[in-house]
Amino acid sequence: MKKIYLLVLGFMSCFFYSCNDWIELEPEDSLAKETFFNTQEDFNQAITGLYAILRPTDADAVGGAYFGNLYWEVCADVCMWKNSWTQPWFDISRGELNAVTGNVDLVYKNLYYAISWANTIKAEIEAKADNFDEDFVKYVTGQIGFVRALCYIRLTSLWGDVPLVDKIYTPEESKLPRSPFSEIMEKIIIPDLTLAATNLEVTPYDSREGIATKQAAIGMKVRAYLYAEDYENTIKSALELMELEKQNPSEIGFLDNYKDIFSNSNEDNKEILFALKYTAGGYKQGSTFNTTFGSKLPGLPEASMNGSWETVSVLPEFIDSYPLIDGKTVEEGSRAYDPEQKWANRGPRFESTFYIGDYSMVNGLLYESSEYVCNISAQCANDYPLTINKGYMNEDDKIDWTNEDESDFIVLRYTDVLMMYAEAKTMLGQIDDSVYDILDKVRDRAGIARVPRGQSQSEMMNTIQNERKWEFAFEGLRYFDIRRWGIADQVINGITSDEKYDFGSHKVFVSGKNELWPIPQSAIDANPNLSPNNPGY
Repeated sequence: MKKIYLLVLGFMSCFFYSCNDWIELEPEDSLAKETFFNTQEDFNQAITGLYAILRPTDADAVGGAYFGNLYWEVCADVCMWKNSWTQPWFDISRGELNAVTGNVDLVYKNLYYAISWANTIKAEIEAKADNFDEDFVKYVTGQIGFVRALCYIRLTSLWGDVPLVDKIYTPEESKLPRSPFSEIMEKIIIPDLTLAATNLEVTPYDSREGIATKQAAIGMKVRAYLYAEDYENTIKSALELMELEKQNPSEIGFLDNYKDIFSNSNEDNKEILFALKYTAGGYKQGSTFNTTFGSKLPGLPEASMNGSWETVSVLPEFIDSYPLIDGKTVEEGSRAYDPEQKWANRGPRFESTFYIGDYSMVNGLLYESSEYVCNISAQCANDYPLTINKGYMNEDDKIDWTNEDESDFIVLRYTDVLMMYAEAKTMLGQIDDSVYDILDKVRDRAGIARVPRGQSQSEMMNTIQNERKWEFAFEGLRYFDIRRWGIADQVINGITSDEKYDFGSHKVFVSGKNELWPIPQSAIDANPNLSPNNPGY
């Protein structure tokens, strides 16, 4: 598998970087195409390469088409970030994103690289379908549909209206205008995910790891509909997946133990519908989570960790928002709060989300505050001795600390689908037992009291917003949630701990502007049909 990644990425470079166009829409190496796309193994390698394009493996998480990883928490009301040169994340967190911010063009471009490669494979498999058995053609077209839809969901979530690239264009045809989000949903995202759900099976084709399945496609369709505020179809698609779960309980489902979802020894468990795959073992195909977001861990050799940059702080407001086991926060007067053991009685979800200084046990050893807790602010580290856990920091032995984190980055979980169903039901005013049953399951696993019955629509939306914040912490969803809910300015501009602690910068969200990202200026210069830019830019 590692050799395939290298082979295919090298092969694709002749496609993507041989043209002077800002976005390569027409692979020029026709000889390479004619030589390569002839056998089943060729197409297998092409699909492997397509997924390899998605994964960021650089420390700044801008090198992959499905970029960001933990940096989305920096963009939201979750983390503070120290390094001003880490772009575009630093400028986003301060409300200073603009059309020439560093790397904003790269992440935009990388998404279209993935789409272009998907379109190339699509054209080749359609032209040569008669040479392969039907199941293999379905597998290839299903994977193409899933990845292309995934990229367009990310594009439209950040930029709104974008060019609709559904085939290989000539340079003369490639100066496309921006298409409305509704058109991209109708012509690309939903048809591609429907095709993927139809063509793919519950178990991965040929037992290949890291590729889409039927449940991944249906689950991503739930997210697409929710982001489009199509609540009826959100519910319909979620129910489709729930029925599939009943038929395949060993392959799809809700894990009883929260920590088990993120364990390196339990990857590809039934709750994870899709994840970006990473692997350790000296291949340099691992992630860089520990390098930039981690701390040192007891029981691991120094050479296998970084954790000394002290570039990130989990915001006190975020930590304080978590309820204790009685369902109330400290500010709300939780009776479970013990000032002598202030981090006790928080439940297994909280304890699996954070390493807690002088409280957590890691590899059978105490996670000592003075030895392991890292923070931008020494005072904040003292008051809030918590660092990111959730399986990202790889508690197993590693060869070294660069690109050797085993932990996958989860893109979609079954619990997310359940919560999206509950949200859609709430938005339609259909708050019934099915909504409360989902929240009960989530809260029971988290180890905190159930939510009270009889909530109004606004009360239930607040409940769901909070539950998503805690349940999916450090999974790259919060930034997208607060923007689509229209509360980003409220929660980000309401942060005051950046005044108390020396974080080196302040959180800002500019309402009426930062709801969308700017189309990169370099893209507009190359294609004036992309003008005008998004509001405020």
